Amino acid sequence: MHEKQQKIEFFNEFMEVVEKRGVAMGSRQTPFLEAVLPYISAEDEPNVLYFGSSSTKVQLNGYLYSEENNSLNLYVVDYDIEYEDETLPEITKTAVTEVATKAKRFFTNAKVFHTHAERTLEVANLAKHILDIQNELEEVNIYVVTNRFYTSNKPIDLTIPGIPNVNVYVWDMDRVFKLTEAEQGIKDFEIDLSKYGTYFEMMKVPEQSNEESRYDIDCYIGYIPACILAQLYDEFGPKLVERNVRSFLQARGGTNKGIRDTLKEPQQRNLFVAYNNGISSVAKSGDIEQIGDSNVYRIKNLTSWQIVNGGQTTASIHQAFKNEVPLEEVFVQAKLTIIHVDTENEADRYLLEDEMISKISEYANTQNKINKSDLLANTRFMSDIEKYSRNTWIPSQDGRREESKWYFERARGQYMVDIGRRKKGKEQNEFKKTYPKELVLTKVELAKYFMSWKGHPHVSSKGGEVAFTKFMGLNSQYWKHDATEENKVESINELFYTNLIACCIINNYVKSVVEQMNLKGYKANVIYYTVSMLNHLYSNQIDLEYVWKKQQLSSKWERCIQTIAKAALDHLRSSAGDRNVTQWAKNEECWELFKVQYSKPLNNLI
Repeated sequence: MHEKQQKIEFFNEFMEVVEKRGVAMGSRQTPFLEAVLPYISAEDEPNVLYFGSSSTKVQLNGYLYSEENNSLNLYVVDYDIEYEDETLPEITKTAVTEVATKAKRFFTNAKVFHTHAERTLEVANLAKHILDIQNELEEVNIYVVTNRFYTSNKPIDLTIPGIPNVNVYVWDMDRVFKLTEAEQGIKDFEIDLSKYGTYFEMMKVPEQSNEESRYDIDCYIGYIPACILAQLYDEFGPKLVERNVRSFLQARGGTNKGIRDTLKEPQQRNLFVAYNNGISSVAKSGDIEQIGDSNVYRIKNLTSWQIVNGGQTTASIHQAFKNEVPLEEVFVQAKLTIIHVDTENEADRYLLEDEMISKISEYANTQNKINKSDLLANTRFMSDIEKYSRNTWIPSQDGRREESKWYFERARGQYMVDIGRRKKGKEQNEFKKTYPKELVLTKVELAKYFMSWKGHPHVSSKGGEVAFTKFMGLNSQYWKHDATEENKVESINELFYTNLIACCIINNYVKSVVEQMNLKGYKANVIYYTVSMLNHLYSNQIDLEYVWKKQQLSSKWERCIQTIAKAALDHLRSSAGDRNVTQWAKNEECWELFKVQYSKPLNNLI
C-alpha cells in the first residue's frame, strides 16, 4: 500500500475514535490530547484541562511540573475539523508558532490568571504555582499537539524572559503515524554502504570472556561521516531508530540547539566529534572484513542496523543536511554491536535478538528518561496478556453466542495497524465488531487501573510510566527470570486476565460517574483515589468474577462513588495546604491521610 494512503487510513481511524469520544464529552481537544499522550515519551504524564481566552489569544490543554528537572511542560492542542476527505491536512511553521505562543501567553500572564481565573480553581492554582517557581525554572517545554501534518518539520524558536531554555516540541499526525509503524516490530532490512560510495572502518574490541552464553557479540568502535549518517536517515528514516526510545525528537532543546549551532559554524564543525557523545548502534549481521593484519575492519553491509542511543544527534545532523549545511568535515563517533544468537530455531532467534537489543537500548539510554513500558513490551507477561485478549470472548449477556473481545494493545497504535492490515469493507468491519474501539486497552492504562484498584492511587497519579514500572514489579513472577533458577517464571491463567479486565471495567465506570459530576479540577487524581477507596472499604462486596461476567459494575454503586469522589476532591484540596495539589496527590502520605480521615464517614454507604 502506498505510504500516503496508509497515512490517510491511519488518520481517518484515529480521528474516528476522537470524534466518537468528543461527542460523548462535548469537546474534541481533550479526547484528542488524551489519545496522543501515550505516544509522547515521558516518564510522567500531564494533568489535562482546558483553558481558553479568545480575547487574549491564550490556550492551555495540559501541564506537568517536574521538580526533579526543574522544568514545566505546557500542552496546547490544535484541532482542525475543516479538512477534505482522502487528504492529509497540513500545518505551517507560522501556524505552529501561533499555537505555541498561546501557551506561552498563559505563562507570561500567570499573574492575571491567578487573580481572574475564568474557569476553575485548578487554573488559578496552576497560575499561582507558576508565579512561585518561575524564578527557579530552568526549562519550559511547550508541546504543540496537532491533528494536522507538519511536513516541513522546521524548528520553532520561542523565548520567555528569565527562562534559560524554552523548547517547542511538535507532535503532529505524521509523527504519531511513524511511531506507530515503528512499534510494530523490526523487519529485517539491508544497508549496502557501497551505494553511498564509502565503507565504515572501525576497530574491533577484543573478546576476553570464555563463558558460555546464549549470545555472542562482536563490538566495534570508531567514527562515521556525518553526511553518510544523514543520507542513511534520509532514506531509511524511522527504521534506523525503531529501538531508540528517544526517537522522532526534532532539533529542539538545549542539547539539540548546541548540536545545530556547532554544525552551522564553519570554525566549529571539525570539533563536532570532540563535543558530541556520538551514537550507539546494533545490527543482526553484517558483511565485515579485516584489513590486513590490523585491528581495523571494513564494514560493507549491515542487516537491520539500529541506532539505540543518539537519535537526537542523528535527527539534528539530518536537519542540517536538509538545510544544505556542509557536512564533509563532520564525523560522528560510533559504537557498533553485532549480535549472534546461538539457536537453530528461527522463532527463538528473533525473540532472543529482540531481548538483547532491548537490553542494549535500555543500558545505552540510562542517562535519559526512557519509557519502561516500551522496553518491557516484549516480555512474556505482556505477550501472555495479549494472547488472552485475542482468545477470550466476552460472556454473552442475552444467551446468544459471544461476539466481541477486549483488545490489549501491547505496542502503541497496534489496534489501528491491525485494522490497516485488513481489506477495507467486510474484513475491517468484522474486526471492529470483534474488537470494538471502546474495548481497546493500552499497557499503561492497564497498569494505572490495576494500581488504583490495589490501593496505590498516589502511584497512578504519577502517570502511566511510573504505574507501569510498579505494576511490572508487583507481577515480576510472571516475566522475570530468577538469577539462580533460570526457568522460574509463573504463567498467568484466564482468571488472572479476566480479573485484570474487571479492574479496568470498574475504573471506567468510576471515570464515567466522575465525568458526569463536572467536578472543578483534578479529575484524574479524583478517579484514582475514588477507585482505591472503593476497594479499601467495599472489596468484600465487589466480586471481580461477577464484574467480568456482567461487564459492568452495578448502578447501585453510583451514589456511593459520587460521595467518595466529592470527599476525594475535598481531601486533595484541603490537605494540600500551600502545596501544589497535583504534586501532593503523588505522595503516599496523601493517600494514607485520606484513609485515616475519611474511611469511617465513607463506610456503610451501601
